[in-house]
Amino acid sequence: MNDVVVAKHVTKAFEDGGRTLVVLQDINLTVAAGERLCVFGRSGSGKSTLLHVLGGLLDAGEGEVWVNGTNLSACSEQARAKVRNEALGFVYQFHHLLPEFSAVENVAMPLLISGVKTQAAQEAAATLLARIELADRMGHLPKQLSGGERLRVAVARAVIGNPKVVLADEPTGSLDAESAKRVMDLIRWMSETFKTAFIIVSHDESSGAYAHRTVRLVDGQLIQND
Repeated sequence: MNDVVVAKHVTKAFEDGGRTLVVLQDINLTVAAGERLCVFGRSGSGKSTLLHVLGGLLDAGEGEVWVNGTNLSACSEQARAKVRNEALGFVYQFHHLLPEFSAVENVAMPLLISGVKTQAAQEAAATLLARIELADRMGHLPKQLSGGERLRVAVARAVIGNPKVVLADEPTGSLDAESAKRVMDLIRWMSETFKTAFIIVSHDESSGAYAHRTVRLVDGQLIQND
């Protein structure tokens, strides 16, 4: 399998009141096409920072981050944005759905941004929502959906453009056990169906059952789990 994400000796630090706070230390990581990787760590361990660096939302500081064959560390912001639009999807704990748009409109949004015509984008979104058993909810606004349904819509939005990898930040952190299971079942199904890699950061150890591989972020360093 081809590697869709590669991090080489990434170190990320922030200046805080005159002192340097090192959040990531010499991170080396590869993620293959279709692979599901879980990164575990305590709150404040740098998991979200790691995702933001891998997604090109933050500069790597030191080292290199490659996504789908492009070195984000050597790119202009415009080039990074192009990689994010074409190769990356994002899922957040609190979904970040647009509140004034329906479920189908939210899922269609990445296609519309990429230039797909409205009718075609909404038809593709409706087809995907039907495949994940949300056909009867596609006309609802986010506030009319349950927490689990909102996260499932967010996952659908993340994969609608067939990205190479989806970065998921605590996707089940705000859900009850049954809703969390449905979201993780959906992630596994989408990974297997669309051959999309998922990098999931979480403090929920049960998410590891859905991963091909798990690692742990401790004191800014990645530790391979046995």
